[in-house]
Amino acid sequence: MINKKEAILENMIQTFERLSSNSPLVSFSRNENCARIETELPLTIFNRVFDYKAPNNDKIDATGQVKSIIDSYRERGVKCVWHTYSHTQDEIVTETLKSNGFILGGTMSGMAVHLEVKVINQSNVPGLRIVTVHTDEELEMFKRVFVAEYGLPDELANAFTEVFAYDPEGQMKYFLAYLNDVPVGTAMTFSTGEVTGIYTVATLKEFRTRGVGGALVGHALHDMQVAGATLAILQASSMGQTIYRKHGFEEELTINLFV
Repeated sequence: MINKKEAILENMIQTFERLSSNSPLVSFSRNENCARIETELPLTIFNRVFDYKAPNNDKIDATGQVKSIIDSYRERGVKCVWHTYSHTQDEIVTETLKSNGFILGGTMSGMAVHLEVKVINQSNVPGLRIVTVHTDEELEMFKRVFVAEYGLPDELANAFTEVFAYDPEGQMKYFLAYLNDVPVGTAMTFSTGEVTGIYTVATLKEFRTRGVGGALVGHALHDMQVAGATLAILQASSMGQTIYRKHGFEEELTINLFV
């Protein structure tokens, strides 16, 4: 049986590892103690520590390592987000983060739903059409729609969205939603064996509350179910949880975001 907590964390880490491989501006590193991503760009989404395990539970070594990692971001003048998890709380790490000026900036929920016998709720929104991105034009439109809510300058937005590229191995898929032929929403999935994660679910502000986000999630779930996935996972803000719970997702862990 799949360990849902581990699946949520592992899929997230592998997703960002794959995204980083698409851009020379973003680098990803992972060893037995730490998985993290970094960039010179002023974007916290690509400056974060996803997982850290103290070596042999040694407080002195852990304190030194955590501080060294923190300093590597600060020396480049970028803000870092450090993840800790409700199922693997490490007081040594938490204490070291706080002593170095980090505070708990928020939380997200790691959620999952089994797909083996699930009946997918596919919303019927009038005028809505969802396509799998196959062309360069569709991929560029996906990027524009997704990045719109960030309000970034064009140069930074272009650098940000360079991480979204075709995956020749087929693990990563992009979906674009059109409402009355206007591109309004995005979603992306990343498959790691039986587990598939949903990411980048976004709807243009002026088209929200029309069911676009829920329809995108339903479409993505159906696609991954057909492809043979048995577990869908995601990380949700409090704002997005209502939509995901309607599709059967349940919270499995809390992601603490130290900033």
